[in-house]
Amino acid sequence: MKKTLLSVLLPAAFISNTVLAAEIYQAEDGSTVDLYSRLGFNITNKNNTHGDGKGEFDGRIGLSGSQTINEHASVIGMAQYQVGAAEYANQVNDKPALTARYVWAGIDAKEYGRITGGRVSSGLIMFTDIGDVFASSDVSMARQANKVDKTATQVFRQDGTLQYQNQFGNLDVSAAYILGNNTSELDYGYNAALRYTIDMGDFGRLAPVVAMQKNKGDAREGNDTDYTFWGVGTRYYLGDVMLGALYSEDELQGFYTQTSTDKVTELTAVYNLSDKWALRAGYRSLQNSGGDELELSDTTLEVQYKLTARSSIYTSYVDRNGERGYNSGQETSFGGAHADESYYHFGLRYEL
Repeated sequence: MKKTLLSVLLPAAFISNTVLAAEIYQAEDGSTVDLYSRLGFNITNKNNTHGDGKGEFDGRIGLSGSQTINEHASVIGMAQYQVGAAEYANQVNDKPALTARYVWAGIDAKEYGRITGGRVSSGLIMFTDIGDVFASSDVSMARQANKVDKTATQVFRQDGTLQYQNQFGNLDVSAAYILGNNTSELDYGYNAALRYTIDMGDFGRLAPVVAMQKNKGDAREGNDTDYTFWGVGTRYYLGDVMLGALYSEDELQGFYTQTSTDKVTELTAVYNLSDKWALRAGYRSLQNSGGDELELSDTTLEVQYKLTARSSIYTSYVDRNGERGYNSGQETSFGGAHADESYYHFGLRYEL
């Protein structure tokens, strides 16, 4: 079989992700290897004791691939890592130089769906993406999931996940069973998400989503916790405008003395002003009861200028009017900032 190593990096869809990658290898049977890289430098006064600006490095790197079995199926896989900061910074803290974001393998059976296993890109991202439009701030739903499973990053990704995804016309479906691993201290978990896209012609498109997840800690490992998450939301598209709205709740039992409940509302608006300029605005509310009593009330304004098709400058301001949460006398925060301290963000992001 003749194989061709491409001398020019070509854009391709990064498997199970919305970011673009560069195809660096292609065989005659359709097998491919794609490279993804993201580098960024940000200036922000987020969570700075003295309110001064500081520099932050942000980097990701990964490979994805597909090997053709026959015309009906392929073996697929991905490994993507968060890259630590500068060489000296890695010497003075205990953070690892590389942190796994996605590491999985699976089978793409075309119209019969896709099965993946490992630290997968959760199908619940169909829901969380409604609020995840900013370079400078994070969505707040499902923040308590890692109290049950230490490997969980909200409901975006968890180790030891076996997932099925498919599309039936305008309906996207995802279902997963979460086995965990030796560090998860998880008995079991499962989740599911549905999204239906409604084409309304001249009136745009509506894409409502429902999602849920259930996790149970392993009492044999001293983890007698129980976690439940659910959410409903939608995106609306009309021309250069995208609007989003979501509501979610999660309950955590067995960690605090009472049942800890988060209630989250997020609203987003994106306007592509031109090929170069994009404007974003959003509001985020979180109220906890029975746990750390954290409250978020954030308004975000962001401007993006596209230097190239993949690289941009972002500038934003996040107005925070929440209340700090506490657990055992220690402050709990979310998104790396105090709930009652506003901050600015200016960043350059390069993507390959």
